[in-house]
Amino acid sequence: MKTFVIGATGYVGSAVARAFKARGHHVAGLARNDSAVEVLELAGVEPMSGTVDDADFCSRLAKFDVIVMAAMIPFEQEAPFMARLCAAFGEQPKHIVFTSGSGVLSIEAKDGMWNQNTFAEDDPFPFPSRPNRAIRIQTEDMVRQASDGALKTYVIRPPLIFGRGGSIQIPQIFESARRTGKACYLGAGLNLYSAVHVDDLAEAYCLAVERGTPGALYHTVAGEANFRSIAEAVAQVVGCETQSLDYDQACELWGTFWVDIALAVNSRSIARRTVAELGWSPKHLDVIEDIRNGSYRQKYEVQKETGVEAFSWQSHG
Repeated sequence: MKTFVIGATGYVGSAVARAFKARGHHVAGLARNDSAVEVLELAGVEPMSGTVDDADFCSRLAKFDVIVMAAMIPFEQEAPFMARLCAAFGEQPKHIVFTSGSGVLSIEAKDGMWNQNTFAEDDPFPFPSRPNRAIRIQTEDMVRQASDGALKTYVIRPPLIFGRGGSIQIPQIFESARRTGKACYLGAGLNLYSAVHVDDLAEAYCLAVERGTPGALYHTVAGEANFRSIAEAVAQVVGCETQSLDYDQACELWGTFWVDIALAVNSRSIARRTVAELGWSPKHLDVIEDIRNGSYRQKYEVQKETGVEAFSWQSHG
């Protein structure tokens, strides 16, 4: 099969590209500049120059059997783009996979306290919608409802993603150590996102295409660790102490946007449908060990040795 990955130079997209290549797919990816072309060619991924805003972008994807949206773009731009993508192919047989995120299940936790609520794929969510949920749920629903005949669509909703020295939340803790001398967390630090290793996440994309139910939503969860435990692991790597911040201090350090969507919430999910329908079985289960003695320690030590000022951690692309 021929697979096209939008975001193939990014954290999630590059892992998805590797996973499909390992299954024998011909994989191509979007290259927005010459640097991206070089990155894709080194990874054995065919580069296709352009941007998602190109007038002929969707028509250029007609030769592909699988199209994966794994790029991070503004939430409000996702629905119009995915609508164009899903509408472009008529009765052509296609698999389209959209990457959402368990941030849509966020429950406010400005004090850093744990919340017992956890959600499977289609469980009701009886809490106030945060801004990212209000936008993203509409996109998820539109993509899922687009499954019709030859067109098969799926939504993958990952939690905190870790592994290979990347992530969104974990680098914020390393950055706090660089800027303040202490690995910081919010309030009690007992709040958390469920977690998944990026390679296990990528496997779920392949399984969705191979075994999935068209129109399905799939979670990917392999455990969880609270933010205080993550900060303690970072402190061990860096050789510093930890520090609790109140909400205002956290916003001053990290910025209100990132605090509100990534650090001052609980977002706990379970992958009931993914395991039952796809036979998904994650292999990497310990985010704390990966920080203490795995990819994060290795990356920190390399950056420290080379004198990198700020921590250049890869997130979504």
